[in-house]
Amino acid sequence: MKKWLVLLFVVIGMLFLSAGIVSAAKTEALIPKLILDGKALEPPVPPVVVGQTVMIPVRIATSNLGYKVDYDNKKKQVTVSSGSKQLVMTLDQKTAYLDNKPTEMVRAPLLVSQNILIPLRFLGDSLGVQVFWDNQIKSAFLFSSGNAGNGNTEQPKPTDPPDGGLIGIVDPEEGNSSEGVTDGGGTEIPPTTTVPPVITGNLLEVRYETDVVVLKYDGMISPNAFKLDNPKRIVVDIPNAQYSDVFVPAVDLTTVSQGVFEVAGHEALQKVRYSLFGSAKSPRIVLDLAQNWDYELVNDAYASELRILLKKPVTDKSVYTVVLDAGHGGSDPGAISLTKRPEKDFNLSVILKVRDILARDERIKLVLTRSDDSFPTLDSRSELANAVQADLFVSVHANSYTAATNGTETYYTREESKEFANLMHSVFAPSTGLKDNGVRNKSLSVTRKTTMPAILLEVGYLSSKIDEPKLWTNELQDRVAQAIATGIKLQLKLS
Repeated sequence: MKKWLVLLFVVIGMLFLSAGIVSAAKTEALIPKLILDGKALEPPVPPVVVGQTVMIPVRIATSNLGYKVDYDNKKKQVTVSSGSKQLVMTLDQKTAYLDNKPTEMVRAPLLVSQNILIPLRFLGDSLGVQVFWDNQIKSAFLFSSGNAGNGNTEQPKPTDPPDGGLIGIVDPEEGNSSEGVTDGGGTEIPPTTTVPPVITGNLLEVRYETDVVVLKYDGMISPNAFKLDNPKRIVVDIPNAQYSDVFVPAVDLTTVSQGVFEVAGHEALQKVRYSLFGSAKSPRIVLDLAQNWDYELVNDAYASELRILLKKPVTDKSVYTVVLDAGHGGSDPGAISLTKRPEKDFNLSVILKVRDILARDERIKLVLTRSDDSFPTLDSRSELANAVQADLFVSVHANSYTAATNGTETYYTREESKEFANLMHSVFAPSTGLKDNGVRNKSLSVTRKTTMPAILLEVGYLSSKIDEPKLWTNELQDRVAQAIATGIKLQLKLS
């Protein structure tokens, strides 16, 4: 009996010991590491993941790259510099200044145990450092370019990561698309960065949920997204990744150019296409749209999901900016009427009348390309409208052709201006009392180079015996000005 009791106590003791070991294994935290060119650094605080952003201590990372690091306690600013290059960041502020130019960080610098942490990706973007995050071993890898300050001038040799595999890469620059990316203001810029062909992510599935396209993956991905027109679409490029053998919906991209699935019942999204792009044959996801919608990328590294959130453009604004353009002017008289009067005078007279009507509405901010007999170039007119981020652009002209030609026309160039052109013409054309020649599509400089809905109104023909006498009357100009003001308010949905 005693032997059995002894054996029972031994078994119970072993069970408690095993449970303690398991419990300790479960509670032991994996401390993130910071590794530069294969050498493990020993920062006072380890890298941390805040939300979806990897944050690393800036001082030890940049000083080991050959940069000088200064901290102004009064201003709460950290300055990283080397020669003429300077990066200034402020605690709890997302805006940093790289060589005196403002740039946005995804997350503001943090102060942890008297150490400042900044986003890992931002370090790569601003200092030209290749940065990697291995999510399995929770470690940040930095690979210097060999050009930072007084640091190493030799190119670093490839370094194999610890067991678990290198599964994360962050591109030094946004954009590696063969179709171009945008600079944030809608202007396409050519790709400039060559990313090493390191596969760091495997795509497992793409599917549609309500207002969201979800991309499942393993490893780590760094997507580049941008919008394109004609036709409207959202493009998401995923460099350094590949479609896995079990990707869903299945498609053999060695035999077909792309996979496609239709989306039914969505106001804007029509279908989703997935294919390969560029010489590296990287994955590309394209969302085909029926109308212009905005988007937001949410890359959840913990869930291994990239979510492309579709967002309907918000039109509810308190103040709208409208650019009014009186055609020609100054040294450019425009068409000369039958009575030898220049078109530029007619155009300015109508625009000033529109201005006087709309100036009474505090919800509308008016910008005139000219308010006197001056001549802005065609490019400067569209550049002004784009610079002030106008909501609408309206240009007023009078036409000239053969003596037999008469009537009113409304012109647009880009598809997004068509709705505005039709609406304006419906109130504008009847106000003239002249022949209605309809809405026409034509490539005109001011309607082509502007980025907002833009139209050009040809009120009538100065070369016509029918139109010309009426165009110079205050009665017609007042009616036309009121109709233009009404059309603008209708387009902006202002009662």
